[in-house]
Amino acid sequence: MDERLIGKYSDTSGEIAILGGYIDVQLDGDTICTVSIPKPNILAHRDSDSIVYWSEDFEDEEDNIYEIYVESSMVDTNWNMTITPNPLSTKSKDDILLDLSQRLTFDMNYTQEV
Repeated sequence: MDERLIGKYSDTSGEIAILGGYIDVQLDGDTICTVSIPKPNILAHRDSDSIVYWSEDFEDEEDNIYEIYVESSMVDTNWNMTITPNPLSTKSKDDILLDLSQRLTFDMNYTQEV
């Protein structure tokens, strides 16, 4: 089953966010949230100790709730997002999630040294 149809999105980037960055969450091409990608702990002696976490909750104009969790390490950058459809909507949960799956886009951006 396509995870997006149950409101779950995720991605892993092989890039390391040495200077951090952000994920631009867009609905119909318009940004609904800019989520920080934290800088990993570059002084860690082990990869597992280099992991830094960030989470954020936000809503869209239709009162759907988004929860995104980002982890950044010396190995890669991962994020997971869960959408909870507006419980007061006249549409079914499945219809809302299907509609959102066709309208959402994500753009990962890493801060570059100037």
